[in-house]
Amino acid sequence: MFLRCFNKRVLLKAGSPVSTCLRTSALRTYSSQKNQSKKDDLPSFTKIALVGVVGTIIFVETVKSLDKNKPKNSYSESEFETEMQGVKRRKMMFQPGQLHIELVTSGVSRSVLEKQRPLSKIVDVGEAVEYYRHLQDDKYYALLNEIHESHGASYPEHLPKGLQVMLVARYLKENCQEGDSVVVTNFPLKIQDAIKFENEVSLVDRVIFTESSVGTELGQYYQTVNKVEILK
Repeated sequence: MFLRCFNKRVLLKAGSPVSTCLRTSALRTYSSQKNQSKKDDLPSFTKIALVGVVGTIIFVETVKSLDKNKPKNSYSESEFETEMQGVKRRKMMFQPGQLHIELVTSGVSRSVLEKQRPLSKIVDVGEAVEYYRHLQDDKYYALLNEIHESHGASYPEHLPKGLQVMLVARYLKENCQEGDSVVVTNFPLKIQDAIKFENEVSLVDRVIFTESSVGTELGQYYQTVNKVEILK
């Protein structure tokens, strides 16, 4: 009994090989656990960099998406020309040559147009819209009259975007025949409306402006393609 206890004390005596081995083993175990804990608690540099890259990609794509969804309030000549090239590749209500259409902005005298183009049909944008406002079975009857009640005679200016052009297109379809020459008067001075018209209705032969309106963005574009005529 005494010998066994003595042997244990001798083996564990400070400085003995066994004692040193035990202490070293304990330190290694503790150090390993501590290092593992640090690895588990702190993300590696590679992980941080990867998260940063992914975050940047998501941000850039989000900004691009927002830019695409922003309404286009104005176009440069190159942007509008690109848009018009796309328009020519799409199917329109009237294919080139079916109708010969001239757009006329507001301010041009109707009597002057009738004298200069006696064989052309004159379709006024406002009159076309008004026609459908009085057509009780039409699907836009209620909407047009509701807007008319709110804005009075100027209601065509307050229609939803593109509706004027769509109604004019329907009117042309119902009242014109292939080969007709048509003058569409009081056409809005908005590039978006011109794009929609040439996209969905027909390409135009000419756009007629007054001296005061030819300097608009729409007038400047059509000057570059030699489709502008100025009437007083």
